Amino acid sequence: MTVQFNAVLDQHILRLSFGTAGRRNVMSDAWFAALEDHLRQAQGNPVVRVVLLSGQGDAFCAGADLKGLATELFPEGYARSALARLLERLADFDKPLVAAVHGAAIGGGSTLLLHCDFVFAAEGTLFQLPFARLGLVPEFGASYLLPLHAGVRLARELVLLAAPFDAHTAKRAGIVSEVVMPQALMAHAQTTAVALAALPPGPLRAAKRLLQAGHRAALAAAFAAEGKALDAAVASPELHEAVDAFLSKRTPDFSRFS
Repeated sequence: MTVQFNAVLDQHILRLSFGTAGRRNVMSDAWFAALEDHLRQAQGNPVVRVVLLSGQGDAFCAGADLKGLATELFPEGYARSALARLLERLADFDKPLVAAVHGAAIGGGSTLLLHCDFVFAAEGTLFQLPFARLGLVPEFGASYLLPLHAGVRLARELVLLAAPFDAHTAKRAGIVSEVVMPQALMAHAQTTAVALAALPPGPLRAAKRLLQAGHRAALAAAFAAEGKALDAAVASPELHEAVDAFLSKRTPDFSRFS
């Protein structure tokens, strides 16, 4: 799978856009590794004060690549995966992260946003946490962060029913900061990034670290618990049935499972 990240540094803002040719911006081990590498370089570059993340094409991110889910997502298990390294990077990343979301944000495309400081979504964007439908469990620390932002009741609705929801529900759940018209999306995100980049960089990073500190231990525990559950899920017959049904364009049959 060809993973493409375009990085442009201007006015202390690293504009980082990603795309997966012909695949609606799906995630893979290579995708996680590429994003982690860009964030690592941004963290170490004193010129970068803000990262602005966006997706190329007609969708922000369609989540995990189902075609390679069982073999390519965690080729050596979760603990040694690029996702595990990316999550540690996100948890400790102390420069502001701004996201501009359009089209669709599915699965990891939604849970990734829980680590962004400002998330702007275009009106009409489709969100979904389809893990339960696919024989999977939430990742990106969403088992901790989503109830924290959304409240337990709404978090259960979005995760357990696994149904699509709109940008306004995503805002109510704390996944999105603001819903804007599609034509204004990038300008709105850029304006926020410029405002952040104009602030004193050292105190801004210190303020973000303070906001992160109270949740770091709980987030680490969520990462570990999710990792164990993901390792089990990837090897489960339920996931194989869900993926086979998806690729065969049929309704999955979970009646034989207990």
